[in-house]
Amino acid sequence: MSLQGEIQTMPLQDLLQWLELVHKTGTLTVENNHIQQQFYFRNGEIATASSSSYHSTDSEQSVKVIITDTLQWEGGNFSFAEGHIPGQYAEVHLHLSPLQLVMDTAREMDEAAEAARQAGQVPTKRVDIGRGFTAAENLRLAVVGQLLKADYKVPLLPTEVNKILEITQRDNYSLRDLSEVIVTDQVITAQLLKHANSALYSRGNTIESVPMAVQHLGAQTVTNLVLTLSLQSVVTGRDIFLEDRKRIWKYSLACALLCRAVAPIARIEREQAFLCGLMIDFGKSVLLSLIQELMQKQKEYQTTPKAVIDYLIETYHPKVGGVVGEKWKLPPAVQEAITCHHALVADSKYIRYVAAASLCDAVLLESSGEPTTDQQPGEPHIRTIDEWVNIPAAQMLGLNAEQIERIFELVPECQAYALQMAGEG
Repeated sequence: MSLQGEIQTMPLQDLLQWLELVHKTGTLTVENNHIQQQFYFRNGEIATASSSSYHSTDSEQSVKVIITDTLQWEGGNFSFAEGHIPGQYAEVHLHLSPLQLVMDTAREMDEAAEAARQAGQVPTKRVDIGRGFTAAENLRLAVVGQLLKADYKVPLLPTEVNKILEITQRDNYSLRDLSEVIVTDQVITAQLLKHANSALYSRGNTIESVPMAVQHLGAQTVTNLVLTLSLQSVVTGRDIFLEDRKRIWKYSLACALLCRAVAPIARIEREQAFLCGLMIDFGKSVLLSLIQELMQKQKEYQTTPKAVIDYLIETYHPKVGGVVGEKWKLPPAVQEAITCHHALVADSKYIRYVAAASLCDAVLLESSGEPTTDQQPGEPHIRTIDEWVNIPAAQMLGLNAEQIERIFELVPECQAYALQMAGEG
């Protein structure tokens, strides 16, 4: 069995604990910026570890140093090759529990971070290992296992959108071809014309037909609107997470609209920005479906605390969303925004789209009173404009205080129109 992925979407702490749970034997390799760390497993225990950065010895302390180093990485790749441990390490077996090592390491890192804060220094990265979730550990690791094995359902791209994307990806296509696909769905047609005539898109002109909408708005804008209208049926349904799905959907619409409005400030293409904002949280809905499926199979999972569900959704939605983006063949910039909007470690060609999506996400979270992903528990949620200018996403975009203030001014309008698009305004 071979596993591989990116640590920004599959945190090392969960990966180590899952390998212990399923009693794996083999070699876990983690790489970042030409640094390679390797952990050698025997029946779920860490036998020893090696690193290209250290002259590591076969001791618990050396393994802990390597784990501490790796847990602080923001990005990188991992692979697990199941099977025999390489010869020079085969005779060593320290019998180390990955769970205990991660917990000990995280505790020491928290203590060091607190000491740094008290000394007025910049604290080191905090590692969230889901402590306090022991009552639902089985569900958490079951989800990790499903994700590692890619054993979950990716929703099919709505038929109309699939046809439209096929048309627009051709070198030569006509707007008539596009219109003919859209008019086959009366509901989508009616909704498209409604939004085409809204204040956001109409620019004072009355749009009376799909061909007029395509001509007036452009193929990419129409495609994004059809995708948005079609996805609403994908992310709603009669299930235990219905209210969560509705909330996620309204938030995604607001994020898409804010990204589109921010695009000129960020110097990126408006419609591509819209799609980035729309899709960065789509993995949350897919994860909810996976969690509900597991709960139906294992009744004991049904008493899982909400905090555990929230942890799983926030930690793993970039990974799941990335799989959806790849399956649906979304534009590369959108795929990068989905998987990297928290880590901000994207291809340089697309980093402005990733940074814009990340910034809009953070602005909306603060506007709603929710903590942003880089804030520590107990920290105040409200930043000053000067603090916003210095966050990584804003610095990547080169934004000044006036531009940040303008972005916040755009939020209420985007939130209001998102409610209209969701049928609640």
